[in-house]
Amino acid sequence: MKVQTCLENLEFFAYHGMYDFEKVKGGKFRVDIILTENKPSDALMEKLSDIIDYEKVLKTVKAEMENPRDFIETVAQSILNQLKTDYNHLENISVKITKYNPAGKFDGGNASVVLSL
Repeated sequence: MKVQTCLENLEFFAYHGMYDFEKVKGGKFRVDIILTENKPSDALMEKLSDIIDYEKVLKTVKAEMENPRDFIETVAQSILNQLKTDYNHLENISVKITKYNPAGKFDGGNASVVLSL
């Protein structure tokens, strides 16, 4: 059976952006993670070692969000790479980062990037 572990609407205040004022002022971001694994249909999920540890995933995301980068694509790639290292048995990993009110020509709206492996 396929098991998807989803961490959704994780909100962070971070300093990602290519403009100097974004690096100083910071902004609000949302991260969504989907981790897909195959398990035997009779697999028991009764212990922490049987499932994806949400706290460990959150710790990884938080650490990457605290490391300022010019592009959210780079942040998403770093999260993806670390999760792949931590959970190399996964069939698929999807990382979505949304930047609220990005600088430039936006008037309100959001910008998102999704990376999947």
